Amino acid sequence: MNILLTGSGGFIGRNLKEYLQDKYTLLCPRSFELDLTDDAAVRKYFSGNCIDFIIHCATTGGARGIQDKETTIDDNLSMVNNLLKYKRDGVRVILFGSGAMYDKSRNLHKVKETEIGKFLPYDLYGQSKVKIAEIASGRDDVLCLNIFACYGYNEKETRFPSYAINQVIKGEDIIINQNVVFDYLFAEDMQKIVEYFIMQKPLNKIINITPTESVSLVEIAKTVVEISRGGQFSEIKVKNPVMNNEYTGDNSLLLKEIPNFKFTSMHDGLFKLYNYIKTLSLETAR
Repeated sequence: MNILLTGSGGFIGRNLKEYLQDKYTLLCPRSFELDLTDDAAVRKYFSGNCIDFIIHCATTGGARGIQDKETTIDDNLSMVNNLLKYKRDGVRVILFGSGAMYDKSRNLHKVKETEIGKFLPYDLYGQSKVKIAEIASGRDDVLCLNIFACYGYNEKETRFPSYAINQVIKGEDIIINQNVVFDYLFAEDMQKIVEYFIMQKPLNKIINITPTESVSLVEIAKTVVEISRGGQFSEIKVKNPVMNNEYTGDNSLLLKEIPNFKFTSMHDGLFKLYNYIKTLSLETAR
């Protein structure tokens, strides 16, 4: 099977590439090689390649602390529409949604997929994901998987799990601006879920892929300290004592699709990530 994997330079795409590359033939053009917003370029790429499945990870916007470009909605929609326009009939597509589509300005406690569209996100990235979900809902060949938070190997050092681990390794304090409860999906679980839907056609068109157990930033920090055997020189400091809005999604549909799926516990995922980062830091220090 030839799989077109877009966005392979990003966190989700990179993890999927590493997981799938020995099992399938992957086509992973980067944005500088294929502009997915360019209709003619996408048409030419599809005419020159046999593509049996598409996993679309490429996106624009949604970066923390960076304002979305004015073209965010148009860019994200044109990428999806061009892929759907030029793929062969019968070729299935996996797209990625986000918890942002439920409007992050409010408290999101185990929100269900049926809530999409009831609240308009304030950000352009979130609005684009709502429109992408609408596209998926009207087609039988498209699956939209909604990720709220994902952590694991090769994530940015500013992402909280890696940040907390690096702070402990350096013997420095873990600073939390404001505590919040998340649904943190381990990257290895994300990989397995995506592979399942490559092999099996889903019963639903839009699915939250979130773990059953939610976790706060303080709990993550405490687990990292525990894993590091005490983190003797690290303290956990929270600047704002008020809890921020929760950011979690209901995973009932996912568990109906994959009833026996076993999520990696936060402790086990952080343990793997801690050893991975510590090994890299030791190699860098040599």
